[in-house]
Amino acid sequence: MKYISFFFALLFGFFITSCSEDDYIQIDTLNADGNEFYCNQKVKVWLCLHSSDLWHTDYRWTCDGGTLTQPQGLNEMTWKAPNVPGTYTITCTATIGGASETRSHKMYVSSYYFDKFEKTSHSMTIQSSTTNAVKKESDGNQYLQVKVNSSTEVTRYVRRAFDDNELCTPFSTRMKLGFEEFVPDADSITVGTKSGQPTLEYRWNMRADESNSNSYINRIRLIWYPGQLAEGNSYPCAYDELGNKILSEEGTEDYNVHIEVQYTQAAGTKVTYHEYHKLNTMNTFVEGLYQTVSMSVDESENFLVHVAGQEVLRSSLIQKIRTEQASQGGMFIDNWELYIPNGNSGRNVPVVYIDDAYASNNNVLE
Repeated sequence: MKYISFFFALLFGFFITSCSEDDYIQIDTLNADGNEFYCNQKVKVWLCLHSSDLWHTDYRWTCDGGTLTQPQGLNEMTWKAPNVPGTYTITCTATIGGASETRSHKMYVSSYYFDKFEKTSHSMTIQSSTTNAVKKESDGNQYLQVKVNSSTEVTRYVRRAFDDNELCTPFSTRMKLGFEEFVPDADSITVGTKSGQPTLEYRWNMRADESNSNSYINRIRLIWYPGQLAEGNSYPCAYDELGNKILSEEGTEDYNVHIEVQYTQAAGTKVTYHEYHKLNTMNTFVEGLYQTVSMSVDESENFLVHVAGQEVLRSSLIQKIRTEQASQGGMFIDNWELYIPNGNSGRNVPVVYIDDAYASNNNVLE
């Protein structure tokens, strides 16, 4: 009986050794869903390989930045990028029996956020009563087409919510914008019972932080007339509480660019500040012209605007407000909105082109 037991043990050992010698793994690729990523983005990564036993192959994932958000053991993983731009490495080791192989992949995080609209699904939220579609240009580039579809509203917005409690200035946002049809050329429009200006607007909605002691900037707006006005129309004038005209920063009675900053005081009272400009650099849009427009607040709390890569406006309004209000802590950004205009009485509704939406907490976007 002892000899029989020894024989089976020897046979079993030989069987295990033979199996171990037959184990093999050959990794073809380690793939990622894209080539460029933004901070905090969740990205699918996966391994393609040949194995002697795919069902029992084990996968171990590591990264030198960001976090892995799925269980180990599978040939795919979800990587959440860190909140600092840079190049990071994801590594996966696949093992079956005594055979293993390792493959790494570089992950380039370029900015805090971007959307190039190269996929049908995008991360912008579209307000109701707005028509939108991902379109393709003749060269294959995809972009977002948006227009207002409302009989009651003067403007509608496209929004990017950041969902990051630590996001604060310095901060910068930029889009490539333009009009496929009907560049606004009126000084005002009426839709239903409402009237307003046919302007474009970047808006940052801010949020309170513990460091603010309930006293903080809650909204920053950049509002501008994007095109030349038709004959018989004129840019608006601003007035103070006594009915006196407020001159623009350039000394004109009228204006075509408006900076509005709203401040919430500790008692809950909201105070709104205005600064007006007359510039011939932001009203340059014509049908079919698409150019970048960025809005930034830098490390020194300067308010900056760039058009087509050129600085066109620099303001110290935010610095002055923070000083006047003895504001504490940082300025924290909740979301970014682009407001687009309706047509006058619903006619000639502007068709807006949007592409290459970027946000950065690393540098000023030009």
